Amino acid sequence: MHVVSLGSGSSGNALLVRAGRTAVLVDAGFGPRILAGRLRQAGIPPGEITAILITHEHADHACGAVAFASRHRIPLVGDPRTVDAVCRQASGASAVLASGCERHELAVGRATKLGDLEIRSFPTSHDAVAPCGYVLATGAWSVCFATDTGEVGTAMTEAMRDAHLLVIESNHDTDRLVKGPYPWPLKRRILSPTGHLSNQQTARALLDVLDDGPRWVWLAHLSRTNNTPDLARAQIGEQLRQAGLRHVPVHIAPPDVGPVWDSASLLEEPRQAQLFAPVTASVAASVAARR
Repeated sequence: MHVVSLGSGSSGNALLVRAGRTAVLVDAGFGPRILAGRLRQAGIPPGEITAILITHEHADHACGAVAFASRHRIPLVGDPRTVDAVCRQASGASAVLASGCERHELAVGRATKLGDLEIRSFPTSHDAVAPCGYVLATGAWSVCFATDTGEVGTAMTEAMRDAHLLVIESNHDTDRLVKGPYPWPLKRRILSPTGHLSNQQTARALLDVLDDGPRWVWLAHLSRTNNTPDLARAQIGEQLRQAGLRHVPVHIAPPDVGPVWDSASLLEEPRQAQLFAPVTASVAASVAARR
């Protein structure tokens, strides 16, 4: 299983997950040209994407979905309410393309199989029509993707519990948000149960599910105004250390192409640090060589 963050944050979100001959995008929050470029940087041609899984209809997660899917003949997968909303929001030429876009319905809480990947969605708590996260798994490995949620419910906790790689939102530091420049209505939205997770909430969620097994954490969707990578990593890392979980690596998924997680490296190289490296030309070449 091979996972690459193609970008995470308010400027756009997309995650690449590969297993065998199957490659899927979780969200497509960049324009088609940017998405294609980042995929090539990660070592995969856009036409080899099997499906695009959509978590919710907000632009930073879905603005490129219709155009990219139509251009490369890729099905959109998600709750029917979400896929409908994404297609309705398409404008201009994309609106015409939306009518012919292939759709696979996957209601929140349901599971399906896409090639070599088992896909299961679970509900999250966000101000969208049918927000969800996803667990993507093979027989041996699994990744849980959960961003844009104001609280961690039972379904999300259970989805996180057995995943090897946890890509979880750590949007803001509460004090920094409250004292920061945002207008109060926006602060209230972010702090609400249908807003975004704080560093403190994320730390508590991780403490509920992590154990002494092999686990990895990527902190995603960090606010550029109300958080910093160093602050999120320090606050959450300290909570994990105090709980005896210092063996769990914590990394940041940045706005551009970010970390790489490759289960094959677990067999080739036991040092966990080897699993996290920026996508460079050499990394892309090694990915292509394993295909």
